[in-house]
Amino acid sequence: MVPLCQLYRRAKTRLFADLREDPYLLWILAVAALLSGFWFWHRLPNAATRDEWSRAIDPLMAVRSVVADPGFGGLQDGVAWGRVSFGATFYLFGFALLPVLVVAVLSGHVEAVLGPFPPVDEFGYFPLWHGTPAWFWNGYLGLVRLFSVVFAVGSVYLTYRIGAAIADRATGRLAAVLLTLTFGFLTIAHEGGEDMPALFFLLLALYLLVRYVQDGERQLFLAASAIGGVAIAFKLTAAPVIGLIAVAHLLRACSRDDWPRSLYRPRLLATGAALGGLTILLGFPTALVGEFGLVAERLFGGPVGRATHTTGPDAPTWWWFLRQYLTGLGWPLFVAGVAGVFVTGALAVRRRASAGTLLVLATLGAFIALFVPWHDFRVHHLLPTFPLVAVLSATALQALRERQATVGRVAIGLLVVSSAAYAGVGVAGYADSPRDRAVDWLDQNADDGDTIEVYRRHFQDTAIPHGAAINHLFGPENVYERDEPCPTYVQLGYRDLLYLSEGTYFRANSDRAEYVRELLDGEYGYELVAEFGSRPRNFVPERPTPGSPTDLFPLGIVPQTGHYADEQELRPNQYTAILELTGECDQERSPPF
Repeated sequence: MVPLCQLYRRAKTRLFADLREDPYLLWILAVAALLSGFWFWHRLPNAATRDEWSRAIDPLMAVRSVVADPGFGGLQDGVAWGRVSFGATFYLFGFALLPVLVVAVLSGHVEAVLGPFPPVDEFGYFPLWHGTPAWFWNGYLGLVRLFSVVFAVGSVYLTYRIGAAIADRATGRLAAVLLTLTFGFLTIAHEGGEDMPALFFLLLALYLLVRYVQDGERQLFLAASAIGGVAIAFKLTAAPVIGLIAVAHLLRACSRDDWPRSLYRPRLLATGAALGGLTILLGFPTALVGEFGLVAERLFGGPVGRATHTTGPDAPTWWWFLRQYLTGLGWPLFVAGVAGVFVTGALAVRRRASAGTLLVLATLGAFIALFVPWHDFRVHHLLPTFPLVAVLSATALQALRERQATVGRVAIGLLVVSSAAYAGVGVAGYADSPRDRAVDWLDQNADDGDTIEVYRRHFQDTAIPHGAAINHLFGPENVYERDEPCPTYVQLGYRDLLYLSEGTYFRANSDRAEYVRELLDGEYGYELVAEFGSRPRNFVPERPTPGSPTDLFPLGIVPQTGHYADEQELRPNQYTAILELTGECDQERSPPF
């Protein structure tokens, strides 16, 4: 603990020194905070994604379990109930939950928050969301997202530090600016979860290792090992940090005069491994309550299943990489990133790259190698590589500016302006979300007692006002039960319309397609009264063809594009159509879901 306290004081001193000596840094961090936090309350009191929702209810259920059964047994049951209590994310959400619970107690509304355990699981635990006051979810999820914003700004600063450490302040500034203008990075900052804190601790470990390779200070190596364990405890796909630590040890050993004897440092390596293993173990609340079987399942069972389980359309790995990188970076930053990696790789081959640069390049390569075997992956899986791409791009661009000043300045200016436009348009979409506008419309137009019928498996995929009466698809036994044969409103979303698209992956069902078309044509007495978002032509979505290079081109130009299996989509996936009963009730209507 003493060395960690010393490192903390050094880090605080370094931060204030950077802010004092670099007049641009404060403005960069302010812009990062503005873009990361812009409209952070989108979709509240609903969750941004299913992952955010599942992480939010885990610590709440632990509290409810302890209230129902005070003692260690109640705590154990509550912690074990969750989605393998998702590592250190459980603690992060717990910190956000605590002040909201205090408000509930002081205001006399604790009974409305602390209900039964376990909750009813129908419709994505909709009864839990519906029966708990909206102000509770606004405060709870709002605090969680503010935590993500803080970690995002911290990640921008660490990117600055890494760039400055391996090159100079100008490189660090440009790397921080490029990360701030990376749209894929900003989308994760708008969601509560494990991705952003895992990135922060990964970058902190990388920075400490860069400094260790340069200075050889033992405390830096040990601190990086412990902090790398924290990153893994938040998200298991941060596991390449283990190889990164080994590479840092190798690079430092190679720089010493007693090579190769300098490789043999068993005490240092054993202590670092022990610290890393301990932080990983402590990062799992299931370990603290003695549920080691769940820890083993999470560490060794889940990752293998996710890497081998097919959850998206069949397409080559290169297509998934291009799709997600173009979406997350935009074309200009993608091209700059490829060029930066190529230039750095060429320097490494010719042994002209610094040890710190080699460490950044090795980290990027490790993460790319991690996802190559995966069938599909999302933008948030590639999040750890965005700062690395920013650093390598900044390094190459600064080198270009030193050789050819005018060309370099023009290239940097064009890259910053184009990336700012791409990210700015994307982030602005949070202020004009189709689902949020649909919720507002229903709030204003639906009367008390009006029922809204939806055809999704999870309430997060719908535009539902908190407190509204709902007819939904899946009850406790996945049996569709309508509370009334003809509700006032029927809601169709983009994913419902996918049934109308022939050959669409996962949603090819002729009966459902026929029902959706008949509903839109007014055959059941319903009339389309409101639409939010851009209507697909003839209500039939045109999805990109899996594996098609030509369909990838628009992805890096328009930031709000349709994805596959990525829930936090801004415009196309949020298209919402609301139909109102204006004709005679058709008692024979039977939705085929």
